[in-house]
Amino acid sequence: MVAEKMYELGTKKSTIRAIFEFGRKRAAEVGEENIFDFSLGNPNVPTPEFVKQAVVDILSEMEPSAIHGYTIAPGNPEVREILAKSINERFGTQFSGKNLFLTAGAAAAITISFKALCEPGDEFIAFAPFFPEYRCFVESVGGKLVVVPPQPKDFQIDFGAFEKCVTPNTKAVIVNSPNNPSGAVYSEETIRELASVLQAKEKEYGHPIFIISDEPYREIAFEGYTVPMCRSTTRIRWCAIPTASPSPCRGNASATLWFPTRSLISAGFMARLQARLVCSPMSMPRRSGSSSLPGAQAVRRISALM
Repeated sequence: MVAEKMYELGTKKSTIRAIFEFGRKRAAEVGEENIFDFSLGNPNVPTPEFVKQAVVDILSEMEPSAIHGYTIAPGNPEVREILAKSINERFGTQFSGKNLFLTAGAAAAITISFKALCEPGDEFIAFAPFFPEYRCFVESVGGKLVVVPPQPKDFQIDFGAFEKCVTPNTKAVIVNSPNNPSGAVYSEETIRELASVLQAKEKEYGHPIFIISDEPYREIAFEGYTVPMCRSTTRIRWCAIPTASPSPCRGNASATLWFPTRSLISAGFMARLQARLVCSPMSMPRRSGSSSLPGAQAVRRISALM
């Protein structure tokens, strides 16, 4: 017999992937140019030349075993330092490479966060509408997803409804801004009020409540919109932030996680947990910051755009 809960998850087809498969079928019938696919979010823009050149540099200059082998669990140290510098310059933070680790995609980053936090009876809050896989991710580690109803007029957080959902069992709140699927961007005022509510609830319940901020669409906000970064906006201590960081080619998404060094959970701990659960992502996407390669400039440019 297989695990009943896992069997339940494995036999339910993802709606997003079902739509994607239907799109592929229709494209074969009526032509690719007649299909507008908003399911998976696959890239539809050309890969920038400097990204392609970075890959060529790596393949030309490095030993094959280094390219396709494992890295240390947190990822290449130089790449992490470059990313930390970029984050600090853009958001006024003070991270170092030791506060970051790299994963094999955003889903891995988020599920490892849930795995690290979840204990029996724990609840994780999401704001509707939300990426439907959040429920699968939470339930697969034994947690319960609690959904706050949407506020359709602007899709900011309905704090009256939110406060009713926070209980002594609340372990973390999932923040996704810009939001999938509404596209809404949480304002700085919204983020600050969220932090204020959580700080009050932490004091009331006597335990930390984490923020898990999933930000894969940060760099595609339309002109005139600023996307506040949860960590730099709230300054709350108990904050775990996985950020999916798509490269400009929109097809090489890896995920970077950073954690305040004084948090209960450190990047080092998360990296070691990742090593136990999924071993380590392949080295090629995480080695392109090597100073010995021409592609190092590409990683710096990518970091600047992230």
